Amino acid sequence: MRLFLVRHGAVQPARHGSFYGGTEVDLSPEGRIEAEKAAFQLQTIPLEAVYASPLSRAQYGAFQVLKGRKKLEMTTLDGFREIARGRWVGKTPAEVDAAYPKDRESHRLDPWNWRAHEGESLGDLRDRVLACRNQILEQHKDDATVALVSHMFPTRAILADAMQLDLPAWDEIEIPTGSVSLVEYTLSGAAKVIFVGRTENV
Repeated sequence: MRLFLVRHGAVQPARHGSFYGGTEVDLSPEGRIEAEKAAFQLQTIPLEAVYASPLSRAQYGAFQVLKGRKKLEMTTLDGFREIARGRWVGKTPAEVDAAYPKDRESHRLDPWNWRAHEGESLGDLRDRVLACRNQILEQHKDDATVALVSHMFPTRAILADAMQLDLPAWDEIEIPTGSVSLVEYTLSGAAKVIFVGRTENV
């Protein structure tokens, strides 16, 4: 199976630099254009299904992918929502440090398990994203091609799993807004990353 991973477009500038994670944030005008360009990359590729996170910034991207595909409908899966940031939401890193001085260092020391900020650990995110990814693998045949429109951390989780990368290598996976990545899976579940973070035509 071929799985195209699409990251949503850029969000409103007012939210740049602050944590928003799995909350609703509007796309900027530029972000809408990025989403449309990402969809254009897939325009000539036959798709069997289009999946998306429930957040509106990903839903917009999925609707762009669906344009002209009259027989397809979007399937929304909550497991592909962006990572939950808990009490960090709406704050910049400096504001988090001022309000909760130990939080970010504790997260840095144990990112797989630390969730004292009332959000998710990276381990939590990875487990739910890969479980949802596995549902897609089980539902489609080996020769199927599907698209998933989501966010930076879910996309990183899927790519890191395919590349057998652990932390801190996750941070080295560059996923620009409005970009497309591709993973191919065999019937046995073995994965091969074809490309990562493309912003030009596939």
